[in-house]
Amino acid sequence: MRLHNKVALITGAASGIGEGIVRLFAEQGARVLATDINDEAGRRVVQSLPGDCHYLHLDVARLADWRDAVAWAEQHLGPVEIMVHSAGISFPAHIEAVDEAAWHQHMNVHGLGTMLGCQSVLDSMKKLGKGSIINISSVESIRPGPLFVAYGAAKAAMDAVTKTVALHCGEKGYNIRVNSVHPAATRTPLVQQYLDSAADPAALEQIYAGMQPLGRIAEVSEIASAVLFLASDEASFMTGHQMYVDGGVLAKPYPAGEGA
Repeated sequence: MRLHNKVALITGAASGIGEGIVRLFAEQGARVLATDINDEAGRRVVQSLPGDCHYLHLDVARLADWRDAVAWAEQHLGPVEIMVHSAGISFPAHIEAVDEAAWHQHMNVHGLGTMLGCQSVLDSMKKLGKGSIINISSVESIRPGPLFVAYGAAKAAMDAVTKTVALHCGEKGYNIRVNSVHPAATRTPLVQQYLDSAADPAALEQIYAGMQPLGRIAEVSEIASAVLFLASDEASFMTGHQMYVDGGVLAKPYPAGEGA
């Protein structure tokens, strides 16, 4: 019970990595407020879990939603000690295909959403004298592919917010740690949707797997386990850290003629 009685607010909780984090945190004794914009799926997740788990609608690009969620958590569960920003979108497009609407959508969820989330939970964590914020970024923020111009840029914005908030909290003596987790291809409903729609799903999965030195795509549980570590007291001296859970993708050298 590594998170016994710790209050955790998790975004993007209705599916994928966010759902996996909710389930693992509940198993580890956290008092969980799961949030998403997919209310039906989000409620199904918490209804299937034992313990003190609840669901609330939260659009991460709306400050009012963040404030409502933190206030609800404080009233019903206690001050928020852990916040995991896992909400995300991804519409692949290269620079000649991306449009302004897709750019703003990505920035709203990953950039603005991260800033508002960090800003909104700080007072709650300061009441406790401690806290852990984990933002779910991506390998695409560090080594973006040509099809992810908006997604890569938005995740890079998330990384910048993560590091600046980590520095601010450290300098202020808040004892609030702020870190990011960077998965590579992971078996989420989004990735599964790409696989299912392919002419040869097995061949496409092999392409994804071949990009990663471990030779396979990640499972949601593997990402959630890394987040659990950062949320727990075991990571008490880690802040401003980018944790790669990527099967070795970022350890690979750039091909000849590419990269810095």
